[in-house]
Amino acid sequence: MDKSEFERLKAEEKAHLQQLRALKQQHRGAQRTASTARALGAMTDRTASDNLDAATDKLYRDAALAEARYDLATEGHAPVTGNADDVDREALAKAEAEALVRQMKAQMGGGGDPSSVEAARTAGTDSTRAPAAPAGEKSIGRTPPPADEPPPAADRDPKSIGRQR
Repeated sequence: MDKSEFERLKAEEKAHLQQLRALKQQHRGAQRTASTARALGAMTDRTASDNLDAATDKLYRDAALAEARYDLATEGHAPVTGNADDVDREALAKAEAEALVRQMKAQMGGGGDPSSVEAARTAGTDSTRAPAAPAGEKSIGRTPPPADEPPPAADRDPKSIGRQR
């Protein structure tokens, strides 16, 4: 094999590698285009969009209903049920409102005791039940610390972060 034949083979190999590189690049471009088309098709899928819209609407309706029921219960305008002739209407309304508040807390908390949820449900329908504790003793959220106990952060160094050792 002489030098001119070697140079010819070398040039042919170089041209072949360039063609191979161009084909690979063309293949990657086609794959990218197909992937983009699939993603666009998935985004325009009507059933997924309809399902999302329906779930979002249901969530908004449930939240609005829960908020309205809570507002009515805290204002003392809960609906009165049962025979009100022998029971004081005001005490019954207050007891029903408190039962509704307990039920709403149990529903929103999610991890509540199932028996307390059932008790809160049945409390609103029982007209012979005695009224619960006064509403002033109840609170929503965290209860404040007792007045005789100093706050726990008072003895901590003001520059410290995290737990004490």
